[in-house]
Amino acid sequence: MKLSDLNLLIDSGMPIVCVNAPVQERMTVLAHIYHKCGISRNLPVYLWNEGWGYFNQVECDLEDKIVFSEFESGLQPKNESVLTAFDYLLNNESEGIYILENLPSLISSGFKEKCNCSSTKIVSQLINLHEDLINTIPLKYLVILSTEDIELPQSLSNLIPTLSTPLPSTGEINNLITQSLQKLMGELFDNLNISNFVNAASGLTHKEITLGLAIAVRSSGELNTDSITKHLLSYKIDRFRSFNLNFVAKPSVPDFGGLDLLKKFIAQVKQDFLPDTRGANIPLPKGCLLVGPPGTGKTLAAHVSAKNLGFPLVSVDTATVLVGGATYLKRLLERVEACAPIVLYFDEFDKLFAASSESGEDTNSRQILGTLLTWLQEKTSATFVVATLNRLDALPPELTRVGRFDEIFYVGFPQAIERKEILMMHLARFDEHYRNNDPLTEKEWRIILNKTLNCTGAELARMVEKAARALFHQGREMKIGLLELLEQREMMVPLYTRDTDRILAIENRAKYICQPASSLDVSEFAPVLTSFWGEVNN
Repeated sequence: MKLSDLNLLIDSGMPIVCVNAPVQERMTVLAHIYHKCGISRNLPVYLWNEGWGYFNQVECDLEDKIVFSEFESGLQPKNESVLTAFDYLLNNESEGIYILENLPSLISSGFKEKCNCSSTKIVSQLINLHEDLINTIPLKYLVILSTEDIELPQSLSNLIPTLSTPLPSTGEINNLITQSLQKLMGELFDNLNISNFVNAASGLTHKEITLGLAIAVRSSGELNTDSITKHLLSYKIDRFRSFNLNFVAKPSVPDFGGLDLLKKFIAQVKQDFLPDTRGANIPLPKGCLLVGPPGTGKTLAAHVSAKNLGFPLVSVDTATVLVGGATYLKRLLERVEACAPIVLYFDEFDKLFAASSESGEDTNSRQILGTLLTWLQEKTSATFVVATLNRLDALPPELTRVGRFDEIFYVGFPQAIERKEILMMHLARFDEHYRNNDPLTEKEWRIILNKTLNCTGAELARMVEKAARALFHQGREMKIGLLELLEQREMMVPLYTRDTDRILAIENRAKYICQPASSLDVSEFAPVLTSFWGEVNN
């Protein structure tokens, strides 16, 4: 339910309601409660937080800005614990809407003071207060305002409904931008293209959009659409980064060698996102899992997939999700969906579901899993999820069943023809001879491809870079041949050699239950297949 449903819940006799909101929207929420709930019922609004230690009255000044004034009715204790605030709320004679700020964080932190105010005691008092307020004759309502991405414990969430503050819709963003730019620019506003700003502002809160526009206008040397859009998008990227989200508006990564079946799949996904496909009742694509050993190009493939789809990309820090929990994940998904169409990228996806060493399972991981499963099943936005991981067996089976992701691809060590493509791509970065021609003979290619068996794409790239660096340091012509490549290969110890057992375990557990990301190599460089008796298979 959303903040707009607060009046409905109060009218329905709900004495306590929780509101989750970003801290930037704190004053907006207070203004909503004051105008929509307080004024309409002719009830005052009071706010308590731990910083004050007592209730202040919430009002609006002549410019419609929230102001706080000390609430002197009765003998209100000051600088006391939240339990004292509960007692005062119940026993004083003043009707009104009482707001307790960031109560969930006090509960989750095992909060204690001189009065021995434990989390369990706060929960018990809230349960008692719920019944007391129902039976109280004066009109008193309690709103719990949480701005720290912390939810109520299960015992309270079953009793107290929680509302959220949704991000503004496209229409609301359009109106907000129009009003803000008219104030900032006056008549110059008429020369701007609002639709560009709407795309750049999607995924931001009301306050963030207002502040971002002000910064963009003041930062722009020329007050035109392109300049303001560029600075507004830069502000958005910075805001996303503060939530450990890396937003890339236009991925500009180079292509990757091999993985032709994955590329074909992404091309089909691009078709499935077209408006005409909706007319055929074909559902929106959900996403794909890329499984395989480290260094085989999974991360690069995710970025190139976003580039080929023509979508922005948001990459998520899985460690931050583990720390923030399910509530943080919900906020994250809301911001990402507001930017749709978009690619949401989870790197090292399996780390989200690592079991606790003590109990064998982790409560936080279970909550994250539940949130993710629900979202994947019910999402209707053009959000395509790409998740990369090393060990498929580390994922809960609920995530890999049909319907969660469209495909699961195994991205293994590049085959011979793929190794040639990867080497050619990186060689062309340094040696112009490889840009339009192939200076190596077939025999030379066979030598280097045999020597690089079970090398990852990252290792092949590193080998070429080191060869180019060696030539540069020696002051020689930038001409990388077989000898230079072999020299660097001999100096490198591949991951497969260093950790053979674990790499083989990854392959064996995933290779035959996933779709291959590459077609079978049938080129002239493919290894000859032989039978058990040494006969060549045609």
